[in-house]
Amino acid sequence: MKSASRENESIKIVAPESRSRVNAILTTAFTMCPLSRWLYPEPERYLRHFSGFIEHYCGDPYTNRSGAYFDNGDKGALLWQTDKMHRDDARMMKFLLGSVPEYRRAETERVFKQFGKYHPQKPFWHFTMPGIDPMHQRSKLGDRLFRYGLAISDEAKALAFAEATSVHSARLYERMGWKIMGEVQVGSSPPVFPILRHPH
Repeated sequence: MKSASRENESIKIVAPESRSRVNAILTTAFTMCPLSRWLYPEPERYLRHFSGFIEHYCGDPYTNRSGAYFDNGDKGALLWQTDKMHRDDARMMKFLLGSVPEYRRAETERVFKQFGKYHPQKPFWHFTMPGIDPMHQRSKLGDRLFRYGLAISDEAKALAFAEATSVHSARLYERMGWKIMGEVQVGSSPPVFPILRHPH
Protein backbone atom coordinates (compact mmCIF):
# COMPACT_ATOMS: atom_id res chain seq x y z
CA MET A 1 0.00 0.00 0.00
CA LYS A 2 2.87 2.40 0.71
CA SER A 3 4.24 2.20 -2.83
CA ALA A 4 0.75 2.75 -4.30
CA SER A 5 0.32 5.76 -2.02
CA ARG A 6 3.62 7.26 -3.19
CA GLU A 7 2.69 6.62 -6.82
CA ASN A 8 -0.55 8.58 -6.45
CA GLU A 9 0.59 11.29 -4.06
CA SER A 10 0.61 13.99 -6.75
CA ILE A 11 -2.80 13.02 -8.20
CA LYS A 12 -5.80 15.07 -7.06
CA ILE A 13 -9.51 14.82 -7.77
CA VAL A 14 -10.85 17.73 -9.86
CA ALA A 15 -13.04 20.38 -8.24
CA PRO A 16 -14.66 23.66 -9.35
CA GLU A 17 -11.55 25.60 -8.31
CA SER A 18 -9.33 23.45 -10.56
CA ARG A 19 -11.44 24.06 -13.70
CA SER A 20 -9.12 26.55 -15.44
CA ARG A 21 -6.01 24.53 -14.57
CA VAL A 22 -7.39 21.24 -15.85
CA ASN A 23 -8.93 22.83 -18.95
CA ALA A 24 -5.49 24.28 -19.75
CA ILE A 25 -3.84 20.85 -19.28
CA LEU A 26 -6.33 19.17 -21.60
CA THR A 27 -6.30 21.93 -24.22
CA THR A 28 -2.52 21.54 -24.42
CA ALA A 29 -2.72 17.73 -24.39
CA PHE A 30 -5.19 17.50 -27.26
CA THR A 31 -3.40 19.79 -29.73
CA MET A 32 -2.23 16.69 -31.64
CA CYS A 33 -5.41 14.61 -31.20
CA PRO A 34 -6.68 13.63 -34.67
CA LEU A 35 -10.36 14.01 -33.75
CA SER A 36 -9.96 17.31 -31.87
CA ARG A 37 -8.02 18.90 -34.71
CA TRP A 38 -10.46 17.53 -37.27
CA LEU A 39 -13.23 19.31 -35.36
CA TYR A 40 -11.15 22.48 -34.89
CA PRO A 41 -8.47 22.55 -37.63
CA GLU A 42 -7.47 26.21 -37.28
CA PRO A 43 -5.40 27.06 -34.16
CA GLU A 44 -7.52 30.11 -33.32
CA ARG A 45 -10.76 28.12 -33.58
CA TYR A 46 -9.28 25.30 -31.49
CA LEU A 47 -8.09 27.62 -28.69
CA ARG A 48 -11.37 29.54 -28.72
CA HIS A 49 -13.65 26.52 -28.45
CA PHE A 50 -11.84 23.58 -26.86
CA SER A 51 -12.61 24.52 -23.25
CA GLY A 52 -16.27 24.68 -24.22
CA PHE A 53 -15.97 21.29 -25.87
CA ILE A 54 -14.57 19.86 -22.62
CA GLU A 55 -17.48 21.27 -20.63
CA HIS A 56 -20.18 20.03 -23.04
CA TYR A 57 -18.66 16.66 -23.88
CA CYS A 58 -17.67 15.73 -20.32
CA GLY A 59 -20.88 16.73 -18.55
CA ASP A 60 -19.75 19.20 -15.85
CA PRO A 61 -16.96 17.08 -14.33
CA TYR A 62 -15.76 19.81 -11.97
CA THR A 63 -19.02 20.20 -10.06
CA ASN A 64 -19.36 16.42 -9.95
CA ARG A 65 -15.67 15.93 -9.00
CA SER A 66 -15.41 13.23 -11.64
CA GLY A 67 -11.82 13.41 -12.76
CA ALA A 68 -8.23 13.60 -11.60
CA TYR A 69 -5.05 15.47 -12.49
CA PHE A 70 -1.36 15.63 -11.63
CA ASP A 71 -1.11 18.43 -9.11
CA ASN A 72 2.69 18.54 -9.31
CA GLY A 73 3.48 20.27 -12.60
CA ASP A 74 0.04 19.96 -14.25
CA LYS A 75 1.36 17.16 -16.48
CA GLY A 76 -1.93 15.46 -17.28
CA ALA A 77 -5.61 15.05 -16.46
CA LEU A 78 -8.41 12.52 -16.85
CA LEU A 79 -12.15 13.26 -16.77
CA TRP A 80 -15.01 10.79 -16.55
CA GLN A 81 -18.77 10.54 -16.10
CA THR A 82 -20.21 8.08 -13.62
CA ASP A 83 -23.37 6.11 -14.27
CA LYS A 84 -25.23 8.70 -12.14
CA MET A 85 -24.24 11.59 -14.44
CA HIS A 86 -26.31 12.44 -17.50
CA ARG A 87 -24.70 14.59 -20.16
CA ASP A 88 -27.11 16.74 -22.19
CA ASP A 89 -26.39 15.33 -25.66
CA ALA A 90 -28.69 17.81 -27.41
CA ARG A 91 -26.89 20.72 -25.75
CA MET A 92 -23.51 19.18 -26.65
CA MET A 93 -24.52 18.79 -30.29
CA LYS A 94 -25.78 22.38 -30.45
CA PHE A 95 -22.41 23.56 -29.16
CA LEU A 96 -20.50 21.37 -31.61
CA LEU A 97 -22.49 22.47 -34.64
CA GLY A 98 -22.02 26.09 -33.62
CA SER A 99 -18.28 25.82 -33.10
CA VAL A 100 -16.89 23.54 -35.83
CA PRO A 101 -16.37 24.89 -39.37
CA GLU A 102 -19.60 25.06 -41.37
CA TYR A 103 -18.32 22.58 -43.97
CA ARG A 104 -17.75 20.00 -41.20
CA ARG A 105 -21.11 20.18 -39.41
CA ALA A 106 -22.95 17.34 -41.16
CA GLU A 107 -20.07 14.88 -40.72
CA THR A 108 -19.59 15.97 -37.09
CA GLU A 109 -23.21 15.21 -36.30
CA ARG A 110 -22.95 11.79 -37.93
CA VAL A 111 -19.69 10.95 -36.10
CA PHE A 112 -21.15 11.66 -32.65
CA LYS A 113 -24.35 9.80 -33.45
CA GLN A 114 -22.20 6.78 -34.36
CA PHE A 115 -20.42 7.07 -31.00
CA GLY A 116 -23.78 6.85 -29.28
CA LYS A 117 -24.58 3.55 -30.97
CA TYR A 118 -21.67 1.92 -29.14
CA HIS A 119 -22.74 3.06 -25.67
CA PRO A 120 -23.52 0.04 -23.47
CA GLN A 121 -27.18 -0.73 -22.80
CA LYS A 122 -26.54 -1.09 -19.05
CA PRO A 123 -25.18 1.57 -16.67
CA PHE A 124 -21.55 2.51 -17.36
CA TRP A 125 -18.83 5.03 -16.59
CA HIS A 126 -17.65 7.08 -19.56
CA PHE A 127 -13.96 7.99 -19.48
CA THR A 128 -14.28 11.05 -21.69
CA MET A 129 -11.05 13.00 -21.66
CA PRO A 130 -7.62 11.53 -20.87
CA GLY A 131 -4.73 13.82 -21.74
CA ILE A 132 -1.03 14.22 -21.00
CA ASP A 133 0.88 17.42 -21.81
CA PRO A 134 2.97 16.69 -24.96
CA MET A 135 6.08 17.67 -22.94
CA HIS A 136 5.46 14.60 -20.75
CA GLN A 137 3.97 12.07 -23.17
CA ARG A 138 5.56 8.60 -23.49
CA SER A 139 6.55 8.81 -19.82
CA LYS A 140 3.87 6.35 -18.59
CA LEU A 141 2.07 9.18 -16.79
CA GLY A 142 -1.07 8.46 -18.80
CA ASP A 143 -0.97 4.86 -17.66
CA ARG A 144 -0.65 5.95 -14.03
CA LEU A 145 -3.50 8.40 -14.31
CA PHE A 146 -5.80 5.90 -16.01
CA ARG A 147 -5.05 3.22 -13.43
CA TYR A 148 -5.95 5.72 -10.73
CA GLY A 149 -9.33 6.44 -12.36
CA LEU A 150 -10.00 2.79 -13.14
CA ALA A 151 -9.33 1.83 -9.52
CA ILE A 152 -12.19 4.16 -8.56
CA SER A 153 -14.55 2.70 -11.18
CA ASP A 154 -13.52 -0.85 -10.27
CA GLU A 155 -14.37 -0.13 -6.64
CA ALA A 156 -17.84 0.88 -7.86
CA LYS A 157 -18.02 -2.36 -9.94
CA ALA A 158 -18.63 -0.15 -12.97
CA LEU A 159 -18.52 -1.03 -16.64
CA ALA A 160 -16.17 1.46 -18.35
CA PHE A 161 -16.51 2.95 -21.85
CA ALA A 162 -14.24 5.30 -23.79
CA GLU A 163 -13.27 6.33 -27.32
CA ALA A 164 -9.67 5.90 -28.46
CA THR A 165 -8.81 8.54 -31.07
CA SER A 166 -5.87 6.74 -32.68
CA VAL A 167 -4.60 3.22 -33.34
CA HIS A 168 -1.70 3.92 -30.95
CA SER A 169 -3.99 4.92 -28.07
CA ALA A 170 -6.31 1.96 -28.80
CA ARG A 171 -3.35 -0.38 -28.35
CA LEU A 172 -2.42 1.29 -25.06
CA TYR A 173 -5.98 0.80 -23.85
CA GLU A 174 -5.88 -2.87 -24.86
CA ARG A 175 -2.84 -3.37 -22.64
CA MET A 176 -4.94 -2.11 -19.72
CA GLY A 177 -7.67 -4.66 -20.37
CA TRP A 178 -9.98 -2.71 -22.69
CA LYS A 179 -11.65 -4.36 -25.69
CA ILE A 180 -12.08 -2.57 -29.02
CA MET A 181 -15.77 -2.66 -29.99
CA GLY A 182 -15.47 -1.30 -33.52
CA GLU A 183 -14.40 1.70 -35.58
CA VAL A 184 -16.20 4.98 -36.31
CA GLN A 185 -15.15 6.84 -39.44
CA VAL A 186 -17.43 9.20 -41.40
CA GLY A 187 -16.42 11.03 -44.58
CA SER A 188 -13.24 12.98 -43.88
CA SER A 189 -13.13 12.16 -40.16
CA PRO A 190 -10.22 10.24 -38.63
CA PRO A 191 -10.99 6.73 -37.32
CA VAL A 192 -12.07 6.50 -33.68
CA PHE A 193 -12.32 3.25 -31.73
CA PRO A 194 -15.06 2.77 -29.09
CA ILE A 195 -13.68 0.59 -26.30
CA LEU A 196 -15.11 -1.25 -23.30
CA ARG A 197 -13.67 -2.56 -20.03
CA HIS A 198 -15.36 -4.76 -17.44
CA PRO A 199 -14.57 -4.09 -13.77
CA HIS A 200 -11.61 -5.98 -12.34
